[in-house]
Amino acid sequence: MGERHTSMIERVLHRIEEHVEDWRRRDAARKTELASHREELWAEAAERQKLLAEAVADRETPPASLEEITRQHRVVFVLHREDLTGTLEAFAAEKDRLVNVVPGKGDYGSGKGIEGIRGSWLVFETPEQEEQPHQR
Repeated sequence: MGERHTSMIERVLHRIEEHVEDWRRRDAARKTELASHREELWAEAAERQKLLAEAVADRETPPASLEEITRQHRVVFVLHREDLTGTLEAFAAEKDRLVNVVPGKGDYGSGKGIEGIRGSWLVFETPEQEEQPHQR
């Protein structure tokens, strides 16, 4: 009976190991796919930034820097995760006001051919918060 119990435990352990190995393979494949999508998104963002600068520069003389263009037109292209689109749209619909930009650390484009890409935290206030004294 002891041998039979041991073989049952070994079978259970082998199944657990197989599940873990399968999960690791799926996780590695998912991470590879995410990295590929991330690189595509950064490339698209760099292309959009370039196209925006070209489109505005075509209308102006002399060509302006991207910073000058964004200041003049009061628009900034921000990179964010897809699931945050609804949050940003809700902030706009609720007339929330951007009150601070906190630069993130690091160069997100580093090593991907798009050096200089940075991320920032955008800090918003609701109209109700604007009326209250700040407690920071």
